[in-house]
Amino acid sequence: MPGARGFGVLLLVFGVLTALATIDLRWNYVHPDTGRVGLDLGEAVYAVGMLLVFQSSLPLPAAWLTRLVFFLVPVTGVLVLGQGLVRLGTTLLSSEAWSRAMASTYSDHAVVCGLGRVSLRSIRWLLDLGQEVVVVEHHRDNPLLDELRAWNVPVVIGDARRGEVLESAGIHRADAIVPCTSDDLTNLSIALEARRLAPAIKVVLRMADVAMAARVRVGFDINTAFSIPEIAAPAFAAAATKVPLDHAIAFGEGDARSLLTITKFTVVEESDLVGRTLGEIERIFDVAIVAHRTVADGRFRLHPPDEERLAAGDRFVASASPEGLTALARHTPPTREMSRYAEGRWPILARKGPGGVA
Repeated sequence: MPGARGFGVLLLVFGVLTALATIDLRWNYVHPDTGRVGLDLGEAVYAVGMLLVFQSSLPLPAAWLTRLVFFLVPVTGVLVLGQGLVRLGTTLLSSEAWSRAMASTYSDHAVVCGLGRVSLRSIRWLLDLGQEVVVVEHHRDNPLLDELRAWNVPVVIGDARRGEVLESAGIHRADAIVPCTSDDLTNLSIALEARRLAPAIKVVLRMADVAMAARVRVGFDINTAFSIPEIAAPAFAAAATKVPLDHAIAFGEGDARSLLTITKFTVVEESDLVGRTLGEIERIFDVAIVAHRTVADGRFRLHPPDEERLAAGDRFVASASPEGLTALARHTPPTREMSRYAEGRWPILARKGPGGVA
């Protein structure tokens, strides 16, 4: 909350005052009618509590010091309550202060530094995977902040290279940090500061320089340093061909380098894949079916069994070489090409047509 330090001092003063008031009533209170000196501990605590709400079961004493207790305790109580309400209201009205307060309650979360299109998609995936996220963004006028706050993600405004800003994001309790700005040196600086504050934290680093990413991964003991061009290049290269892919991953080195492509397919009514088992498709096209969603009941399975049969409307994800996916796409369209198929611009081998699946 804003002004938390001042409010803490006020609470300390209030606590000391109520303790002293209890002690004074316990030993020094003189009943003006009966002349009884002092109260037992329960009576003293009860009397101080009643004074906080401007009520008292005891008559006003004659001694000036004890009489002062009857005025100071309720006044101090009103000040504490008023300050608390003001600070709570200020926090509720200030999205930045509220975000910092929310971030202070998180643990085992991911701290994402830098809000752009790449990090926004990463955040969405983290949330979908059940991971709590706190975002650190340098610019409070970033247009993506509204979308992020609509997801109820706390945003700490500040420079993530500064230790106090990372501490506001809960770096000591976080499971991972993801420096994801568009500047390599800024990302590296954030990663090193995070490691200084929390040596065991997992660092997932975004870098544009391929060679630098490799050196950072080893030289600074970064868990994972991702080069965006290195990740994107295989997909761009494969997309420039006629291969019907959604994602591409490069593996191997030198002459042994190859591409693994991944594509989502939708089984259409006329496809000669209707009625085929997943095992048959894997064997015929030399592909791996890694996921399958049935149209009948909407069931989704990772690594589905070979004996499952495809029905019209089913969707599946296939992983294969570019050649394997190209062959498979001649029998049912990739999901992203369904509009072209509907327009007659993605021809396939029909179920009863010539050249069907062998």
